[in-house]
Amino acid sequence: MANSNRKIAATGALYLYGISEALASAAAKKPAKLGSVGIDGVHPVQPLACGDFLCWVCEVDQASFADAVERNMENLEWLALHGVRHQQVVGEVAEQMTIVPARFGTVFSGEPALLKDVLGRKAALKKVFARVAGGDEWGVKVFAERQVTAVPVMEARSGKEYLQQKAARLKKRPERNDQELQELATALGKIATDSAPSGKVSGAQPNLLWQATFLVPRAKRRQWDQALKNFVERWDGQRRIEVNGPWPPYSFVSDAE
Repeated sequence: MANSNRKIAATGALYLYGISEALASAAAKKPAKLGSVGIDGVHPVQPLACGDFLCWVCEVDQASFADAVERNMENLEWLALHGVRHQQVVGEVAEQMTIVPARFGTVFSGEPALLKDVLGRKAALKKVFARVAGGDEWGVKVFAERQVTAVPVMEARSGKEYLQQKAARLKKRPERNDQELQELATALGKIATDSAPSGKVSGAQPNLLWQATFLVPRAKRRQWDQALKNFVERWDGQRRIEVNGPWPPYSFVSDAE
C-alpha cells in the first residue's frame, strides 16, 4: 500500500479523520499539506492510499492515546480539545476535496487493519460519495420573535405543584407546527439533495420552533441563499432564521460506517 506522503511507521496505531476518493490519475493535483495539528498535538496528518480511497490519518501512540480513547470520552476537557482538532482536520480537507468524516475517536492498530476495514466498506463508501459529492451540510433553525409572557417562577412546595408549574410554562411556548414552517421545509428541500432531522425540538432553546439539516449542492448556493432570504423578509419581526454552515457532510454519511 503506497502512502501519498511520507512513510508511516508500520507498528504505529492510526487515527482516522475521514476518507476521500483517490485522485483520478498520477497527473492530478496532489492534496496540499494540511496546516492543522494532529489529534495528539504531535504527529502530522497525512493522506494514506487505501485502494480507491485516500484515508486521512495520523500516527498516535498505542499506549498513551489509542488505548485511552474510550476512557477519555468521559473527560469533557479532553473531548473539547481533541474534538476541535478532529473537526479542524476534516474541515481543512473538505476545502480541497469531498471527505466522508469518520466517527470521532476512530483508531486502528495499523495500516493492515485500516485497509481491511475500508475495503470491506467499499460499496457503501462509493454510494455515499455519489450522494455527497459537491455538497455541503447546512443547519437551519427557526425561532419565534414574538415575546412570550413569562410564567412567574415560584418555589414548588410539592412534586404536584412543580409539575403544575412546568405544565404552565409549556403552554406558553410558541406553536411548533404550522403551514409556514412546512412551506420553508418544502422550499429548502427542493434545493437540497438530502435532509436530516437535527434532533428533537425542545425547550432547551427559548422560542425554537423548527430545525433541520440539509445537504446542499455548491452549484445551488445562490438559490439556497435566496430561498432563505425570502423567508427572512416574509417573517420580519415575527420569526428569526438561524443558519450555520457550510460543513462537511457529517449527517449524511452513516451508510458508510
